[in-house]
Amino acid sequence: MWGFWDREAGEKQRRNWRPFIRLFNRIERFDHVVFQIARTGEMHAIATIRRTYFDDQTPIWDRELELNRVLYPWRIDLAFMLYSEKPILKTFIRISDYVDGYGIGELPQHDLTNLLGAIATKTEIKIKLS
Repeated sequence: MWGFWDREAGEKQRRNWRPFIRLFNRIERFDHVVFQIARTGEMHAIATIRRTYFDDQTPIWDRELELNRVLYPWRIDLAFMLYSEKPILKTFIRISDYVDGYGIGELPQHDLTNLLGAIATKTEIKIKLS
């Protein structure tokens, strides 16, 4: 499961709500997701989406349970995630349609191909996405 802030979380979220919702609503089952730390360019994970949600008001993450309120109500359900504590690849890429405050955008195909090559090099696991 992965979640995104609600528009009331802060100024960036309020300002960028419409672009976020437009991009969020285009997410479909079997889309691929890459997790990158924006400040460092480190890519740590790749996943495939199993199911998309809209708004879910059930606290599930540790911080949400601690506060007894939902922080990330806009969710997607992941079928699988390949994750590494150490960066799989470190590169700064231009992410089209990037929505600041939500950390969501579209990754160019060649950058996804480079990430899959880095996974194969580091782990000897080859991933073929369709």
